[in-house]
Amino acid sequence: MPTLFDSEFLKKLEYLNLIARRLVFGRRQALRQSVKKGASIEFKDFREYSPGDDLRSVDWMAYARLGQLFVKLYRQEEELDLWVLLDTSGSMDFGDPNKFDHARRIAAALSYIGMANMDSASVVPFGEGLGDGRTRLRGRGNIFRLLTWLEELKPGGDTDFEQTVRKFLSVVRKQSLVVILSDFYGLERARKALDRMRYFRHQMHVIQMIAPWERDPPIRGELRLVDMESSGHADLTVTDTMLKRYKKAFEQQAEDLKRYSMRYSIGFDQAHTDVAFDHFLRGVLEHGRLLA
Repeated sequence: MPTLFDSEFLKKLEYLNLIARRLVFGRRQALRQSVKKGASIEFKDFREYSPGDDLRSVDWMAYARLGQLFVKLYRQEEELDLWVLLDTSGSMDFGDPNKFDHARRIAAALSYIGMANMDSASVVPFGEGLGDGRTRLRGRGNIFRLLTWLEELKPGGDTDFEQTVRKFLSVVRKQSLVVILSDFYGLERARKALDRMRYFRHQMHVIQMIAPWERDPPIRGELRLVDMESSGHADLTVTDTMLKRYKKAFEQQAEDLKRYSMRYSIGFDQAHTDVAFDHFLRGVLEHGRLLA
C-alpha cells in the first residue's frame, strides 16, 4: 500500500464510517421515518450487487434463479449521490504538511463513507476545467481502486472554477451532495461558480485547505515570491508591517468565504493540514455539518 494510504489509514476509514453511520445517516433515516409515519416501505427497483453492500438487501430468490447477486432498492430510501470536487491546481501543491496530500486523504475518506452509505460516490479533479475522475462508485470494495487513482494524481496549472462548475452541471443533473476541496484562491470567481451551483439545488459543502505557512509565514527581508500556478514572480522586501497586512487579508478571505456559505446554507469547514484528516472529519461528522 502506498505511504499516502497505508494500513493505518484504512483502519481510520472504517472508524470514520462507523461514526457516520451512527451519527449522520442514522439521524437522517430516523427523520425520514418520522416524517413518513405509518407509511409502508415501497419496493422500487433492483441493481447489481457491489462489494460492501448490505447482505440483508440482497434478493436471494433472484440469486437462486439467476446465479447473480442483486440488491433490492426501496422508495423510502432516499438515494443521495456524493460528488467530491478536488482542486488539483498548482497552489494546492504547497505546505508541510502538503495541502494536496491532505485533500486527497479527506477525499478518499469522504468517498468511502459515501460508497458505504449513499447511492454512489464520485471524486473528480479540477483545475482549468473539470477532469476525468472516478465516478458513481458503489460498495466499499471499490476503495482500493480509488486509492490507487488518487495516489497517481498530480497537481499543477491554473484554476478556472467557473468553467469547472459549468461542465459539472452539464453532466450531473440529479440533485446531489457536492463537497469541494480547495484553497479557494480567487474568491470572487469562486462565488460566481457557487451561485450557479446553488441555482441547480445541489447540496454543497466547501472545505478550505490551509497550510500552517499560509496562516503565519516565517519570512522576512528581501525575497522573490513565485506564483505556483502562473509561475509569475514579484521581488519584495518583507517587513513586519507587510506581514500584518498579509495575515489580515488572509483571515478576511477565509471569513468572507465562511459568511457567504452561511448566508446561503452551504456547509463550510477549514481543513488545516497540521490537524490529522481523521480528527478533522470526526469533528465534521459529530457536529452534523456534512448532512445538515
